[in-house]
Amino acid sequence: MTTQHNNPVTFSFRDGLFMPFMYKGHQIVVHNASWSFKEKVWIDDELVVNQNGFAMSSTHDIVVEGDTLALTFGSRNKLRDVFLEVRHGDQVIYEVSEPLSDGVNARELTAIIIGSGLGGLAVGYLAASFFGGA
Repeated sequence: MTTQHNNPVTFSFRDGLFMPFMYKGHQIVVHNASWSFKEKVWIDDELVVNQNGFAMSSTHDIVVEGDTLALTFGSRNKLRDVFLEVRHGDQVIYEVSEPLSDGVNARELTAIIIGSGLGGLAVGYLAASFFGGA
C-alpha cells in the first residue's frame, strides 16, 4: 500500500532539502544538504545516516520497529523535482515527489558553479598572499 502525504517538503539553496514523514508513530526526516552534499536521516531526532553523497539520488537502509526500510531520495528531471521513495521489501510504503518552485535551469546552475569556482580561487589567492605562500 503506497501512501502519499502532504508533509512539508522544503528546499532552499542555503539549507538544502528536508523531507519528513511518519512510520509506525516514528518521525523520520531525510535531509540532503545543498553545499556540503551531506545526506542525513533522523529517526525521532536521532541521527542514523550521515554520509556524503554526490549522486542525483541515493538509497539508504534504516531499521524502524524491526522493519528494514530502503529510503531512496534526491532530484530528477534536471533538478526540477525532488523525490523520496520508501520501500519495505518490494512494497512501496511511502512516496513523495515535489516540484521545486522554479527548478534550476542550466544558466543558473552554470552561474552558480562558475561563481563558486571564482570565489574559491579568490579566497585561495588571498589566503596564500596573506600567509606568505612565497
